[in-house]
Amino acid sequence: MTCEHLSDCLVRFDHIYAPFCYDGLMKALIQQYKFMRDVALSEVIARYMIWPPLMYDLIVPMPSSPDNDQARTFNPVKYVLNAQGIDYCDILIMHNRHKQFDLTKKERFRIANRIALKDEINLENKRILLVDDIYTTGRTAHNAAVKLFHSKIRKLDMLTFAR
Repeated sequence: MTCEHLSDCLVRFDHIYAPFCYDGLMKALIQQYKFMRDVALSEVIARYMIWPPLMYDLIVPMPSSPDNDQARTFNPVKYVLNAQGIDYCDILIMHNRHKQFDLTKKERFRIANRIALKDEINLENKRILLVDDIYTTGRTAHNAAVKLFHSKIRKLDMLTFAR
């Protein structure tokens, strides 16, 4: 990268897979799932997800802040991965931060990167699929990507349930 600080660069994913648009029925489904805590919908989302060929060294779920997971009582991404029977490596953590859904795009980009690697893990030359539920501005994905690229990964793709 030619940027002075990697976190200032626009990190590029090799591919971003987003099988659904975040509108209409899919928006209602995800909102019911996440905000009304209807965990049974993880099975529905898993069943209808279109998964890329799983040719990765690691599948990494996007973390939620501990406050969000505690209030919600579950992590939406991990529940769908579990429902699909996909093994994943839970290597990222997100420190508590302001909820994103009520911020403007400009406000989201002003928030410091609150994502970190859990442990000293060797990710050099690994092919990683980062999985998240909703891709809006891409800021959270960017923040996770920055941390992963600092570990010298080889390839980074992203799967998001809806965009």
